[in-house]
Amino acid sequence: MRVFISHASKNKEIVLKFSRFLEDINSDIDVFCSSEKGSIKVGSNFVEAIFKELNECDVFIPIISKEYYDSKFCMIELGVAYSYFRGKYQKNGESYIYPFALYPVQKGYALSGTPLSNLQTGDISDKEDLHGFLKYLSSEKGIAIGSGTNRIIHAFKNEIDRIVLQNQNIIETAKINTYFDDSIEHKHREDIAYYGISKDGIVVNYNMNPYERVDVKKPNFISLVLSYVDKLDLGRYLELNLNIEFKFSITSFTNSLRRLFVEFKHSNSHSLLETFEFPIVYGENKFSIPLEKMKSSALHDISEICFVIHPDDVVEDEGMFKIEAIKVE
Repeated sequence: MRVFISHASKNKEIVLKFSRFLEDINSDIDVFCSSEKGSIKVGSNFVEAIFKELNECDVFIPIISKEYYDSKFCMIELGVAYSYFRGKYQKNGESYIYPFALYPVQKGYALSGTPLSNLQTGDISDKEDLHGFLKYLSSEKGIAIGSGTNRIIHAFKNEIDRIVLQNQNIIETAKINTYFDDSIEHKHREDIAYYGISKDGIVVNYNMNPYERVDVKKPNFISLVLSYVDKLDLGRYLELNLNIEFKFSITSFTNSLRRLFVEFKHSNSHSLLETFEFPIVYGENKFSIPLEKMKSSALHDISEICFVIHPDDVVEDEGMFKIEAIKVE
């Protein structure tokens, strides 16, 4: 049986692991993956080679990732495959296309808004979804699934999780903004708080009293928020290592900041999971939070990470600090 894996080049490492996984399941599975060395002969026409493989494959597996969405060629390849299989088999193609979502893309939304939204989509690192795919190969394609499958799936899932989490950039995948309570009188929001992205972090400028008024009502809070539309799965880290920690640095430039709070929120309602308080001194401050302190199913569904200050947390009304080196290890 010939399997065509469609993927973004940036996901090469994961796709090659998936290719090996399928071939380990049954030697009758022959995988075409353009990232595989020698899959396309040197000097051959790349596009023609892709169409030749589409014509000869029995199953088309697109690995839906953020990089896949960003690749025009991948999206064209997906559309061509869907159209091709409809014409070739005179049916909707469900028996020939089996998409897998790659974190942080969620399988329920991977193909939403496309003509392929009705296709069953799995999560490439979900054990149940992998088992479901193997059952599909057995029932629909006649591939024998032997003993030892659970061991192979477990090893593959751990490899994928390790690669995904090592490559995950917590800042780059976030939507960033500053917030404060809207009851505060202001001409421009940037007068109270604004941020800038630097090469190695996020610089936050704040002013509790930008117009230098007497007896002014100061904001109850100012917050730099990292939002995750697709949710941030910190629980996967904990599954790999119980001693894993959320680490970050705060550099105080103005000697005004003396304390900062970090809030972890989850689900679409941004429910508070946990709050941590940290003392701040002038210069660099390094912190770590053991994820086991937040051990909860909600850790798989982080929607926001907030860095929060209040009037009592500052020595002077105006200040500047940088959040950097955010990582989980």
